Amino acid sequence: MKEYENNIKNREEEMEIDLVLLFKDFWKSFTRLWWVVLLLVLLGSGSCFSYYYFGYEPIYESKATFTVATGDKENGSYNFYYNSSTADQLSKTFPYILDSNFFKSTLLERIGKDELNGDITSETIENSNMVTMKVYSSNPQDAKEILDAALEIYPETARFVLGSIQFDLLDEPETPTQPYNQMGIIQSLVLGGGIGGLLGILLLGVNAFFRKTAKTPEEMRKITSLRCLATVPQIHFKARKKQKKQKISVLDKRISYGYRESLRALQLRLENGMKKDQGKVLLISSTSSGEGKSTLAVNLAELFADQGKKVLLIDGDLRKQDDAEIIGIKNDIGLQDIVIENTEAKAMVQKIKENGIWFLGSQTPVKQPASILSSFKVREFILDMKEEMDYIIIDTPPCEIFQDAGILADYADHILYVVKYDCVPQRRIWEGISFLGGHNAKFLGYVFNHYPESVSEYGYGKYGYKKYGYQFYGKRKSYEGEYKNN
Repeated sequence: MKEYENNIKNREEEMEIDLVLLFKDFWKSFTRLWWVVLLLVLLGSGSCFSYYYFGYEPIYESKATFTVATGDKENGSYNFYYNSSTADQLSKTFPYILDSNFFKSTLLERIGKDELNGDITSETIENSNMVTMKVYSSNPQDAKEILDAALEIYPETARFVLGSIQFDLLDEPETPTQPYNQMGIIQSLVLGGGIGGLLGILLLGVNAFFRKTAKTPEEMRKITSLRCLATVPQIHFKARKKQKKQKISVLDKRISYGYRESLRALQLRLENGMKKDQGKVLLISSTSSGEGKSTLAVNLAELFADQGKKVLLIDGDLRKQDDAEIIGIKNDIGLQDIVIENTEAKAMVQKIKENGIWFLGSQTPVKQPASILSSFKVREFILDMKEEMDYIIIDTPPCEIFQDAGILADYADHILYVVKYDCVPQRRIWEGISFLGGHNAKFLGYVFNHYPESVSEYGYGKYGYKKYGYQFYGKRKSYEGEYKNN
């Protein structure tokens, strides 16, 4: 019984978490796609205004309310419908007679026209003999004329169904003076804008509900059995510094403690995993651009170098080489020069004195890098550098767009896959991992990048920093016992 109650409690907590995450997804979609809502508001207002200005047709309503009595026409005695069964029969019979061909032909004959310029409806108050008959027409005189004729001929046309009946008018029909569907310019703009805004919010809500991105390691387990090595928090800069691109260095103590400690935990896990297989070459890739793999590659190289390791960082994204800019240097020698130039490959590697990293990466994009990456000179270069270096880190382009990452994966020993929090659909992540899985390198796991601290606070703490031996609230925790066990 206690276990059952605990399960119910856990499900309630999960539902609460899911609702809050759904709201956060909706708000994230709104902050990114607010212009869609604004566009729909403008389109809705413009459409309603255009309809009002160009296509609006005034419709006039004439109505009469009356009670219905039945009885003997010859002696003039009539009785009202008081019981519910006869009132129910009345409510069903009135619309049927109004729609009958006999009633319509009689009505046209009475008003002397070939076509009826209007529509007739009736409404019976529940459990009573009170009826309201309405006529809608584009002409106010026609509306009044049709209603008068209908009230006059209805008792005769309904005699075969209801018997002899008599109308006692409570509200006399009048010629309408204003359109039934009258709407001003402001009303039309507000109505159209409101409809457009609601439609936009509905679309964003549907997008948030069906947007199957990766937000937790639990969701990642649905698409892969890879191990989550760490969750790296997002770095927030002050507003005045957002205008220029900020360098993120794990060795910079001004960077948040949580970020630095999560990177150190990741580096230790990678080092232990590579030692087990005696691997030296680590390939870092992701599904799409903008997931932060280049920044992670540079910072991991800095951490290895900070421990006295000889580390070579290779910018393998020849189409868009950013690592030199992230490090903060100007460099014109990259993998393409290994293939093109006759200079000894080792001589092209530059050592950066500031952080002790050996680096190979140009700032000149290459239009067709596949032929360069698949060259035997690149393979020989990496094999030669494995003899010289303790670790080689290769930063690759996104694997879902180009085959470059797959070519470089054949030169590597291990792969670290970068997944940005709530960024890429799970299906695409699975496709990227499956693509790299068909090559020689072995997956060590994946890392969640830009992981918000609020998610861990909100119920996913078991996947956050504490599980991997670190916290982001300033309380230092030792890694030694955990990594010795690994």
